[in-house]
Amino acid sequence: MAGGVSRRGVILGGLAAVPLVAAGAPLAYAGRRVTPADGVVEPASTFFATVDLPYAAEVSTASDGDLWPSAWARDGATYAANGDGRGFSDQPALDIVANRITGAPPSGITGVRTAGGDAIGPVWSDPAQYNRKPTGMIAIDGDGDGTDELYLAVQDLKSGSVDPFDDAAAASIARSTDGGVTWTHTDAPMFTDHVFTTVFFLDFGQGSVHRSVLGPDDSGYVYAYGLDGNWRTSYAHTVPDPVDLYLARVPVGSVQDRSAWRFFTGLAGDTPQWSADIGARRAVLHDDRRLYPTISNNPKNGPTNLSVLAQGGVLYNPGLDRYLYTSWTEYTFEFYEAPAPWGPWTLFLHKDFGPYPWWGAAPGPKNGGYATTIPSAYVSADGRTMWVQANWFVGNDSGPANYDFSLRRLVVTPWQPTTPGNPRDASANLARTVAGTVPVDKTSHYGNLAYLNDGNTAQSEDSWDGTAKDSDQWGYTWPRAYHVNRVVYTTGTMFADGGWFARDLRVQVRQNHAWVDVTGVTVDPAYPYSDAAGTNVTYTFTFDDTWGDGVRLYGVPGGTQAFTSVAELAVYYA
Repeated sequence: MAGGVSRRGVILGGLAAVPLVAAGAPLAYAGRRVTPADGVVEPASTFFATVDLPYAAEVSTASDGDLWPSAWARDGATYAANGDGRGFSDQPALDIVANRITGAPPSGITGVRTAGGDAIGPVWSDPAQYNRKPTGMIAIDGDGDGTDELYLAVQDLKSGSVDPFDDAAAASIARSTDGGVTWTHTDAPMFTDHVFTTVFFLDFGQGSVHRSVLGPDDSGYVYAYGLDGNWRTSYAHTVPDPVDLYLARVPVGSVQDRSAWRFFTGLAGDTPQWSADIGARRAVLHDDRRLYPTISNNPKNGPTNLSVLAQGGVLYNPGLDRYLYTSWTEYTFEFYEAPAPWGPWTLFLHKDFGPYPWWGAAPGPKNGGYATTIPSAYVSADGRTMWVQANWFVGNDSGPANYDFSLRRLVVTPWQPTTPGNPRDASANLARTVAGTVPVDKTSHYGNLAYLNDGNTAQSEDSWDGTAKDSDQWGYTWPRAYHVNRVVYTTGTMFADGGWFARDLRVQVRQNHAWVDVTGVTVDPAYPYSDAAGTNVTYTFTFDDTWGDGVRLYGVPGGTQAFTSVAELAVYYA
């Protein structure tokens, strides 16, 4: 096609290799929170070098229901409660069911239903408009008899055909001393008026054994997090969306005594301050990001303008000595980490599953989910391998939803400074030879992120997400730093409404947690910034020797639907 000149002075078209970009300074957006209209969300955490989570659930179980807050007891079992289902049984479905689970992923998980419905507790609000939902569970020996009691946080959540699931009016906590078979509840709701009504406990492991890490002054308590208004975005806008995460604590022997609860009000130096006045509480995490403000071509009529804090779980990971809060939106996972229960909390994973419908081939379909938790029984000794539990219910185009106790593997590598030592080798594709390589994207339409480095250049994945995003990426992160000087990009399919980069395509490396432009870039053949980029066409980006523990192509996506495509992305130090 005929050549032209872009705003950056780059020659477009023709056959010669030409300069592409030459910046070199860290990008202004690195580490800041961005809206989906900006495209790529940059987690600000510097604790992890790599975070790997698959696009589809890996383990399903013979169970029925959702939510599944859980606790690992000293008898070796994991106890979990589900909403709206049969649990681990063939008995009739109820709004709340308690279960005892044994075994561990990836196989061998079995369970038994122990109780349900009114046997766990009442609906405190109008039962014609609300029903019960489990939000949190903990196992701890609060009475000193050597056996764990189970505490289950239960909320009244809007039900019925009018604005279901859109406000959480009240909550309380039930107690079991016999492994979830019988339960005692409070005489009145502990939390009302949509204040602190989504409650989930800080999971300190089997029998809450790791709470001792807080020291003698702070370890004699059960810690609980709470959200106001609703358990996630209120799609009907009947209550304000949760944008603040609050923290409370209560002596281990007084969990059901509302008067014994104290709420976090801030720090005096490094010392947390507490008050009996719930109105004096201060958030330990405030995140007012909004995701997917609009979605084009939205066949499932999915919700938009989503807040990012929701019912999930908080885990203390002893192998990492870190606290992890797993939140979600309708289309994403939003995971945070902190050095203490009260923070500071920082986003370490934004996993974007895209809008409905979720589809894809086995073992898919691609699926996100809600009420994300990490059961502490399924955390490796070094803390680097965990299993995330999440459910979804919306129908899809190629398989059933994971409406059961459903798990997928989360693998992390803590960051540490490293010095690159790989030799020059034009035949060594670092994307395929480096152990622990993690492909990264904005989103993968069909969940085939592994296409980036599987060696097959005759296929296609794309980043369509129904938003007018102005940035996109395909790349990798590594557990350590490597020398690089060449990236080979093979396009995926060109569609009438997108599939190519529209402008400002650049190569970046991650150095000391920031993405920076490489220098001295040439590309062969010249990249045309249009659908003339072609399907399964290979472009070689050569640049000055540099280093990083990540590399990516980054630019503005093209077409009326603003997305790009990829078949393969290779990386070399030639």
